[in-house]
Amino acid sequence: MANFPTPGISRFSVVESNNVGLGQAGSAYFNGTNTYTPQSGKVVIAIQVIDDCVFSSATVAESADFTDQDTAEGGTNADAFGTDTFPAGVTIYGRWTAVDLTSGAVMLYMGS
Repeated sequence: MANFPTPGISRFSVVESNNVGLGQAGSAYFNGTNTYTPQSGKVVIAIQVIDDCVFSSATVAESADFTDQDTAEGGTNADAFGTDTFPAGVTIYGRWTAVDLTSGAVMLYMGS
């Protein structure tokens, strides 16, 4: 059995983690060309593309679970999202503290 640090990936019960995955922590429709920042204590955990979109950047949230990995230490994911067009229907999973669009529309799902 894996030994996960606390708090972290094991801080939610099975029911709580399913609720978070279903957007129970909130969602937001975003089609602006400015930055969307979730309210304090929440992060974007999934981005569903509604209309084909291009991201300016997405700021990766720090993770208490994987602090030894470069991708989990926070930062801007502009290189990965910079100029690619994501087609409608795509869902991207991760943890972001801010999302910036150049064009298009997305549904953002929140977690903690």
